[in-house]
Amino acid sequence: MRTTVKVLAASALAALSLATAGAAPALAAAPAPFCESGASQFYCDGSSTGTTTWSITWYSGSVGTFTTAGSTLFAACPASNLGHPVRASYSYFDGSTTQYSGTTQFICRSGPWQ
Repeated sequence: MRTTVKVLAASALAALSLATAGAAPALAAAPAPFCESGASQFYCDGSSTGTTTWSITWYSGSVGTFTTAGSTLFAACPASNLGHPVRASYSYFDGSTTQYSGTTQFICRSGPWQ
């Protein structure tokens, strides 16, 4: 009897693990963008094709969304974010599925480009 209960419990746990694994978010398919900043502006370059949607998470926690026709983004750093870290990622449709990038982090700089 105890063996049967152990086998049933193990089977249920295995099924639950498989169901949970299927619900996990997809891993990033595209590499994280390269970003640099200077003169209160920033530039990011991704490995996307066509229309690219950028997600920029500011130091305050707010998120800015930008859409570009290609793989690059050039924008201004908000004054409140100068000297603080920013996270950037992007997504694009490759013709059959939406690809999501990894995330990179950079500092919004008011001085020289880095």
